[in-house]
Amino acid sequence: MTVAKRRIITITALALFIFLAVFYFTVNPEVSRAMPQCVFHRLTGLDCPGCGSQRMIHALLHADLAAAWRHNPFLICISPVILIYVWLEFFPDKTPRLFRIFHSTTMISAIGAAILAWGVLRNIL
Repeated sequence: MTVAKRRIITITALALFIFLAVFYFTVNPEVSRAMPQCVFHRLTGLDCPGCGSQRMIHALLHADLAAAWRHNPFLICISPVILIYVWLEFFPDKTPRLFRIFHSTTMISAIGAAILAWGVLRNIL
């Protein structure tokens, strides 16, 4: 990928991130009808692994860690892993060994198993 193309992608991603941060800061998902609803929850009455993530992001942007934790603690715990994946997608050549580890079948399977386990546990507890 050329430097110019990477720069355009980076600027676009940063602009999208800023837009979403401002949007989630100003719009409260608990009271807004404009926010998308979880189809899995509407059909089954159960929480999917991502349920509560919009409310969690809103709470985090308002520095309310306790509320964010109540909405989706798993996403808070796994957010460093998500940030590493984002970093690795933009800069795969800076840390090729880490890139290989995070894109290995073992790592992807472990993350998938953790997501599945959280989806089951949150409905049991």
